[in-house]
Amino acid sequence: MPYRDFAPAYQDLAAGRLQIISTGLPTLVPHHRAGTARLLLVNNRERSPLAPEVPTAAEAGYPELTFDSVVGFFGWRDMSTAIKERIAADIGAIVAEPAFRARLVATGTNPRTGTAAEYAAAIEAQRRQLATIHQASGMKPAQ
Repeated sequence: MPYRDFAPAYQDLAAGRLQIISTGLPTLVPHHRAGTARLLLVNNRERSPLAPEVPTAAEAGYPELTFDSVVGFFGWRDMSTAIKERIAADIGAIVAEPAFRARLVATGTNPRTGTAAEYAAAIEAQRRQLATIHQASGMKPAQ
């Protein structure tokens, strides 16, 4: 069942109308702690400091479901390499600041920085991984 927002999905999960949900860990940890949901696994390569008792996908027997989040900044299509490199360097400097990095880690984020090319490659690799999983599932593409 598609949801436009996660709040109704959490309500349906707590009420037993929904058996499973996949979303960001920070929003599910309170439900896990309250006993209204059980975290089965995290998709990251490493356990999360927010819920260290929850196994990774690989530890739970589903290594193909291991994903590292791909979150970043986008610009216009023909942005110059110089501008991309400057933005990446500025973001890298901000993420390297201990106070800012600590705030990210406290939300369950494992901040990684890199170049625009590395970011594009990570997005493409994840797209291929999801396409493989989707194809193996036998599900028809959404219309």
